[in-house]
Amino acid sequence: MTTRADDNPEAYAYRLGYFLGDGTGCGKGRECAGLILANWLAGRRKAVWISKSATLIEDAVRDWTDLGGSPADIQPLSKWKPDQPISMGDGILFVTYATLRSAGKCGMTRLSQVLGWMGDGFDGVLAFDEAHAMQNAAGSDAGRGVKPSQQGLAGLRLQLATPRARVFYVSATGATSVQNLAYASRLGLWGQGPDYPFPSRESFVSAMEAGGVAAMEVVARDLKTLGFYTARALSFDGVEYDVLEHALTPAQIEIYDAYAGAFRTIHHNLEAALTATGVNDASGQTNASAAKASAKSRFESTKQRFFNHLLMGMKAPTVIRAIEDDLAEGFACVIQVVSTGESLLKRRLEAMDPEDELVEGALTPRDYVLSYLEQAFPIHAQKIVEIDGNMVAEPLRDANGALVVSREAEALRDEAMIELMSLAPIPSALDQILWAFGDEVVAEVTGRSIRPLKASEGALFIEKRSASSNSSETRAFMDGEKDILIFSDAGGTGRSYHAAQTAKNQKRRRHYLLEPGWRADAAIQGLGRTHRSAQVSAPFFRVCTSDVHGEKRFTSTIARRLDQLGALTKGQRETGSQGMFREEDNLESPIARGALRGYYADLAAGRAAAMSYEQFSDWTALRLIDQDGVLLEELPPIQRFLNRVLALPIHMQNALFVEFMSRIADQTERARAAGTLDLGVETLRGERIEQVSTEDLWTCPRSGAVTRIIGLEVTDPVHILSAEEALDRNPDKLPMINSASGRAALISSRPMQMYDEEIVTLMRKVTRPSGSTYVEEGKFQASAWEEIEKPEFRRLWDEEANSLPKVTTTKLYLLTGLLLPIWKDIPSGNERIYRVTPEAQTAMIGRTVSEDGAAALRARFMVGTPKTPRDMLTAALGSTAPVDLGRGLTLTRRRVAGAARLEIDGADRGTIDGLKALGCFTEIIAFQLRVFVPHGEGVDTAAILGRIVADGSASRADRAA
Repeated sequence: MTTRADDNPEAYAYRLGYFLGDGTGCGKGRECAGLILANWLAGRRKAVWISKSATLIEDAVRDWTDLGGSPADIQPLSKWKPDQPISMGDGILFVTYATLRSAGKCGMTRLSQVLGWMGDGFDGVLAFDEAHAMQNAAGSDAGRGVKPSQQGLAGLRLQLATPRARVFYVSATGATSVQNLAYASRLGLWGQGPDYPFPSRESFVSAMEAGGVAAMEVVARDLKTLGFYTARALSFDGVEYDVLEHALTPAQIEIYDAYAGAFRTIHHNLEAALTATGVNDASGQTNASAAKASAKSRFESTKQRFFNHLLMGMKAPTVIRAIEDDLAEGFACVIQVVSTGESLLKRRLEAMDPEDELVEGALTPRDYVLSYLEQAFPIHAQKIVEIDGNMVAEPLRDANGALVVSREAEALRDEAMIELMSLAPIPSALDQILWAFGDEVVAEVTGRSIRPLKASEGALFIEKRSASSNSSETRAFMDGEKDILIFSDAGGTGRSYHAAQTAKNQKRRRHYLLEPGWRADAAIQGLGRTHRSAQVSAPFFRVCTSDVHGEKRFTSTIARRLDQLGALTKGQRETGSQGMFREEDNLESPIARGALRGYYADLAAGRAAAMSYEQFSDWTALRLIDQDGVLLEELPPIQRFLNRVLALPIHMQNALFVEFMSRIADQTERARAAGTLDLGVETLRGERIEQVSTEDLWTCPRSGAVTRIIGLEVTDPVHILSAEEALDRNPDKLPMINSASGRAALISSRPMQMYDEEIVTLMRKVTRPSGSTYVEEGKFQASAWEEIEKPEFRRLWDEEANSLPKVTTTKLYLLTGLLLPIWKDIPSGNERIYRVTPEAQTAMIGRTVSEDGAAALRARFMVGTPKTPRDMLTAALGSTAPVDLGRGLTLTRRRVAGAARLEIDGADRGTIDGLKALGCFTEIIAFQLRVFVPHGEGVDTAAILGRIVADGSASRADRAA
C-alpha cells in the first residue's frame, strides 16, 4: 500500500466506516441484515458478511429472511473451492475469519477469491460481524511480543483493497485494550491530514494510554457525536446480581493444604533435578537459562491450570445445591465455563488398556500435574556447550545415542508423583454437575466429542457426541426438554439461551458465571447469552467464587480487561463488568505492581507480619535477594507471585493476601492524593458547584458540535476527625508531637516499603488533622517527631482541628463538548476526566485544564490578529509569541523567578511613566528596568490593556491632527 498526495491523479479516498457496538442481545445481526437490505434496495446487490464461525450462517439466514429476503440470497464461501471463481451473481457472501485468512493447495488465497467476486469499484456493504476476532491485527510489543494475527491482517487487507466499500464493524466487545483497535482503520481515528485527530495508530495508542480509561471513554463518546459509532445496551431493569461464595469445608481445606505441600515438594525437587541434570551448578546458579525457563514455565502454567480446576471442583457442591433450589423455584439454569477437560480425558483413554475400568481418579485436575511430571519433568542429563558466546544446554547421549537419564532426578520425580497420587481426587465441576443431574436434564453446549457419564449403578462410561450436538442440545433447552444448560467458549458466541418470547422454555434464567476465564470479551459474550432482546424475563446473574484469597488470581486479569472493555465499547467502563467485578479485584494494575515491589522489600527485610522471608522462599521457591543480601533488580512479576501464593496452604495465603491488599490500599490512597489514580470518568462532587464562566472555543465543521471552556468554582466542607475518632481509626499508629512546630500527628509504628517511579523507598504514614502524608524513613529519623501521651495528643490535635477552615473553594476549568478532533492540541499534563453537574445546569463531561492551559487553548484557536484588549490578553497568555499593542509596544508572556508574568517590550523613558499611570509597574532585574502588566486574582488585566491601547489610539489621533 503506497500513500499518494491528495492532488495525485492516482490517489483515491477511503470511505469512512461505521462501528455498531450494541451490547450482546440487542439484535446486531438483524441490524446488519437491515443495512444490507437498505443497500440492496438502492441497487447495491452484492455484500460480504464476515463472521466468527460457520454455524452462525443459520442466524444470518434467519435475520435476512425475517426481513423478507430469500434463504438462497446468502451463500457460504466454503461452497466453492479456493481455485474456483465464485459463480454467484448478486447476493450475500458469508465468510468466516478463519476461511478469509486461508489459502488452497494451489496457492490461491481466499482473500483474492473474495476480491475477484466483489470486482473493481465495489461499493456495497462489507460487514465485519464479531469484529473483535481481528483485534490482534497489529500485534503487541508487551512482554516477549506477539506477532499480528493472520485473520486480523486478512481483514485489514480486505479493507485496503476496497476503498469505496461501506465498511460496517459489528461487535459488542470491540477490543479489550486500546492496541487491539488496529483493525478499525476506517473509523477515521488516525491518518495523514487535518481531518484526522491523530497522525498514526501509534500516536493514538500513546495518547489513550496516557489518558487511561477515561480517555477511552471520551473517544467512544465523541465517535458517537461525529456519527461513526453507536453503542446501545439492553436495559438492565429487572436484571439481578449476586455472588455465590463457597466456604471451603475443613475437609476441603485439609485436601487443599495437602496439595500445597505436594507442590512445595515439586518446587524443591524441580530445583534439585535441574542441578542433578546439569542445568544448574552446585550453587544453584543457572548454566543454561533457556533450558531452565522452559522447564519452569511449563510447570507454572500446569500449576495454574490445576488450582483453577481444583477450586472449581471444590465449589461444585455449593453450585449443585443452588441449582437444585433454583429448579424447585421454577428457574432454568445456565452455567458458563471455559475449560472442559476433554484433552485430559483423551490422554487418559489413550494410556489405558482396553480392559481397564474408567474411574473418577483418572478424570481429576491432579492428572494435569501427573502428566507434566511424566512428560516434562527434567530427568535427562544435560551437557553445557558454548555457541556464539552463549551457554546452551544439550541432552547428553550414551554411545548408542540414547538419552542419559539422571537417576537422582528420576527418583525426585517419582517421589513427587507418589505424593500426589496419595491425595484425594476432586472431579471437574463440569463432570460433577453432569453426574449430579444426569444428561437427560443437562444440555451441554461445549463442543466435546466425548464425555464421561455415570450409569445408574455409578459406573463411568464414555459417550461419543456428534458434531451437531451443540445445536440439538440448545434446541432441547429452549424447547423446555431440559432445564439446565452448560456452555463453554464453543457455545458462547452468537447463540441464544434467553427466555425468548418465541421459545417454549420461558422460565426465568439463573446464569452462573462458574469460570470467567482470561478473556474479557468471551466473558461478556457469555453473559449476553441469557440477556437478549425480545425476552419475557431478565436473567439473574451469579458470580461463583470461594473464600480462598488466592482465587483473586482468576478474577484479576478479567477485571482489568473488563474495565478497559467497558470504556472502549460503551463510552462508560461500568457497563463492561456489569457491576460484578470491583475495582479492588484488579491485581494487575500499576498500583498493585508497585505495592508488590514494596512488599517484596519488606519480606526480604523481615518486616512482613504474615511470614518470614525464609518461610516465604521455602514455600514459593521465589528468591528476592542475591548472595550479598541485596534486593534483586529483576524481581518476580506479579503473575508469578499470584501463582505461587495460590499454591500456599489456605491460612498462609489468606494472611499474605490481607497484608498485600493493605499495601494496595495505601498505594491507591497516595495515587488518589497525588491525582495520578486512573479512575476513569470521575464524578466531581462538592457541596456547591457553580459555573462562573462559559466560552466557545471551537466548532467542528463536520458535525457542528461545539467545544467549550467552562469555569467552575467548587465549594466543599472540610471533614476533620476529632482526636478520639483518629485514634480509633488508626490503632496501628503512634501519637506523636513535632517538638519544633508543636503539632500532633499519628505516625506508623514501623516503616513500610513504598514503590514510586522505579524507586523503592522506606516510608512512614503521617496522619494529621489536615490530612495524610508520607515521610521517608531517613527524614523521619532526623526530624523532631517524638512520642507523647494520649491526653496531651488529644488536646493538641483538637486545638488544631478547631482552628482549621470549615470550607474550601477550588477553581478549575473544564474543557467540554467534542474533544476527539482537537485531542492533540490540548495541553498535556493532566488528563483527568470529570462528570459535573453545576447548580441549575445540566450534567457535562470534560477534561480538566489549568488556567495556563485554558489560555493556551484560547490562543491556539483564535482566528486572525487579536484586535480587542481581551483578545490581546488571550493571545499573550496562550503563547510566548509577542502581541502587538501599537506604538512599537509588544506584550509577551515570560517566566520571572519561576512565575509567569506579562512584560511590555519597546517602552522608552518617555513612555514608561505613562504606562505606570495606566496601571503597569516596573522592576529592576539584572540591572535592567523592565515593565510588567499586573495579572492574576483580583486584577482586571484586560481593562489595563484597554487603557494602553486606547491611549495609543488617542496619541495617533493627536499626531494626525
